[in-house]
Amino acid sequence: MDEYRERLHANGFEVDSIRLFPRPTPLPSDVTDWLETFAQPFLAGLPDNDRPAVLREMRERLEPVLGTADGGWVADYVRLRFAATRRK
Repeated sequence: MDEYRERLHANGFEVDSIRLFPRPTPLPSDVTDWLETFAQPFLAGLPDNDRPAVLREMRERLEPVLGTADGGWVADYVRLRFAATRRK
């Protein structure tokens, strides 16, 4: 929050309010599907034949943190909400 507040201020805004809050989001399928979509910029640099192994390792590392007891997955999104007014 502090970094964004400073950026807004440095660009001529007064921050009226700023709030950071967790927004856990259940995933509709396995985390690997989510990674294939949203981690594409990171995966693009890998040779195609290396991607499955990297995705498996990522899944293994994420399971204790994002996996649920019933076998589901929850993405640990965090949302930043703010209101700012342009200084005159």
